[in-house]
Amino acid sequence: MLDAQHLLWTQIAAGVCLLIFAGQLFNLFQMRSQMRAAANWEMTEGVITVSRVDQPPSHVSDDQDDASPVIRYRYHAGGQDFESDRIMLGGQPLTTRILALRQTARYPVGARVGVYVDPKDSSNALLEPNQKKNFAGLIAFAVVFGTIAAVLTAHSLAGKVLYTGNGVPLFAFALPAAAILVAILSLVSFVRGLQQASASARWPTAAGTVTMSDVIEEEIEEANNERTSIRKIHRYQVDLRYAYQVGKRDFTGFAPNGGWTGVYGTREAAEKAAAQYTNGQPVVVHYDPAQPGSAVLEPGRGKGSMAPLIFGLIFGSAGAGMLVVFLKFGFSG
Repeated sequence: MLDAQHLLWTQIAAGVCLLIFAGQLFNLFQMRSQMRAAANWEMTEGVITVSRVDQPPSHVSDDQDDASPVIRYRYHAGGQDFESDRIMLGGQPLTTRILALRQTARYPVGARVGVYVDPKDSSNALLEPNQKKNFAGLIAFAVVFGTIAAVLTAHSLAGKVLYTGNGVPLFAFALPAAAILVAILSLVSFVRGLQQASASARWPTAAGTVTMSDVIEEEIEEANNERTSIRKIHRYQVDLRYAYQVGKRDFTGFAPNGGWTGVYGTREAAEKAAAQYTNGQPVVVHYDPAQPGSAVLEPGRGKGSMAPLIFGLIFGSAGAGMLVVFLKFGFSG
């Protein structure tokens, strides 16, 4: 049994987690409603006026989410000129330096872009009304706090930590459940990748030009809790960019194919991959007609397409193994 003090703190924690969970559910329904409305907004032409990355001077490791892409654009609607920095619903979260650089590279200064304008308020505009990154993040956040709230609420109502018949705490089952959930999401990503690779072979094409094919170096800092032991890890990615137009809109593509972005342990390996394309090289760009900003140079291919499957199998095996062990020791006679 939990004593009075521990029971009180458990009830408080359960209440806080329930409030956070309820807030996340409200945000999810609100964002879903806004996404449906934004899908019907009218599009007008705009021009990128600012495109840069803000990063604190204290930045020490490229795996930290401490960078923010700053993108501003000008557009004309309802007989007036407007300026905005909204890219997607939910705002632009902090991210890593590399991802922020890619976001700004997608919108270089001077590029002509499609701006989606709210017909009820011309000052309310977006560049990517269908972007679901923030939506997926909210779902994951809500699932985590919903699970924690459920466990703490059950303990509060029972007045004790709940165990199986053989003494395995029930909250331990959240670990294999989380691993299996990651495995399912990875497998879904794998299937979607296969579908996109197949569809890309039938996408329309546009003439494009390689504007950059270089190597990005990431410096990752690893340290113990006391920071008495610090080491730097270097890893490399190919920074491929190609420019193309669809209609009157300018686009910048990054993906050579539909696979995951390759990460290399040596500069030589990354430079070899980058050498497949050269600056100024004309290319044929295959773009998604529903989302012209999504494009590839090598349709039907995906060098990293097996990564989600491997990732899913690893987490699925680990989750299933833990679940079998917990069930065996938790409920066996």
